[in-house]
Amino acid sequence: MQRVLSFQMTRNIGESSEYVTKRLCFSFLFSVGFLCLLCGFLLGRFAVERSLEAQAQKIRSELAGNGLRSTEYLQQVMLQELERAPFDYDRMTNKQKSNEDMQRISGLFSNLSLIHKVYNHASCIRVTIRGSQEPDRYIILSVNEDGIALVLELAQVLDKLWLGHNWRPRRSLILCMSFTSSYICPQALPTFMWRKAVAYVMVHGRFMRANSHAALSGSDIMRSIAIEAIRTIPGGNNWTYLEHEVFSPRLSLDIPQVIFSFNDNSSMHNHHNQNSRLHDVTLVQMISQTIWRLSECIVIQWETKYFNKTVNEILESIDSSKFQDAKEKLKKTLRILLTAVEELNAEIDATDNTQILRIRIWNDLLLDLDKALLCPDQTDSHSRTDLATFHKMSHETISESIILAYLDQMTKCYEDAIEILQER
Repeated sequence: MQRVLSFQMTRNIGESSEYVTKRLCFSFLFSVGFLCLLCGFLLGRFAVERSLEAQAQKIRSELAGNGLRSTEYLQQVMLQELERAPFDYDRMTNKQKSNEDMQRISGLFSNLSLIHKVYNHASCIRVTIRGSQEPDRYIILSVNEDGIALVLELAQVLDKLWLGHNWRPRRSLILCMSFTSSYICPQALPTFMWRKAVAYVMVHGRFMRANSHAALSGSDIMRSIAIEAIRTIPGGNNWTYLEHEVFSPRLSLDIPQVIFSFNDNSSMHNHHNQNSRLHDVTLVQMISQTIWRLSECIVIQWETKYFNKTVNEILESIDSSKFQDAKEKLKKTLRILLTAVEELNAEIDATDNTQILRIRIWNDLLLDLDKALLCPDQTDSHSRTDLATFHKMSHETISESIILAYLDQMTKCYEDAIEILQER
């Protein structure tokens, strides 16, 4: 009996030991599986977070400096390439202006990889470089016959940036070249481009025969952007051609604009000497930097110090006491306007550049503001706030009532601009 009990106890103990061992084994396997699953989840989450952080860091880097800092080296490459450009004017300017010449020049543009489309319209050639981020926003460069070589060299340099650095402009570029007059280009552009145009940049005058004087005019916001762009050109030559700046009238267009005007003085300008080449390179760099900034900047901000300086200089040049009240009213309105713009700029600076919709709203607001500052006449679209026109009137023998009416008209236009800022 004792043996049986001993045997039974031994078997029960063995069975119990065997049962516990299997349970521990399964528990261990389940624990290992759970830990592997947990580690996989945590590792995957860590990898996703690192990927998102790297992507966010890349976006912040691309948007730094209003979207211009990350491409500074490309700007330097562009400026260096333009310094080496041949500017073969004879190859571009055939006095016959035949259809064969237009086809030949169109073919030169069509051979570039960056070019999206090339159109021939009457005596104009229109080239489209499609934007990567805002393809429905257009920067339009308009030149006459003398500027075709300029535009071709610029397009070739941009094509090198595309092939070598995979670069495309943020906004679409429209290059419009006329064989007769640069004023023809607006007629060759479709209506939808006008509605979506960020800026119209025109090279006015005989570029290849220009002397060392150039005038930079345009709508208030776009002109300030052009000045800021020109200041980024290395060296001290960039302002040599603007230090004797004269007031040049605006275009009779109801869109933001920049105008480079060159004096025609062929007797003072030999196109085969070293100084003239430096002149050509500098002017092309000024135009290219303006186009670059208008295309690449995230937000189109207004630096008001240039506008404020110009307006004050013109108003101070009017010393007649009869205009004192009108001048003071205009100055008061301008102070309110500039204060509102400073508040807007502070609000824009505080906005996260990754908020694409918000940035789009800011840019649309600033374009509306620039159009309001242009204050185009409903009859012929001439600007009613054109400082060049007012400067000319104030220094000519003209009726005082006309000058007073112009001052009152400018004040009303600036009041309308203030309302746009207050209603945002």
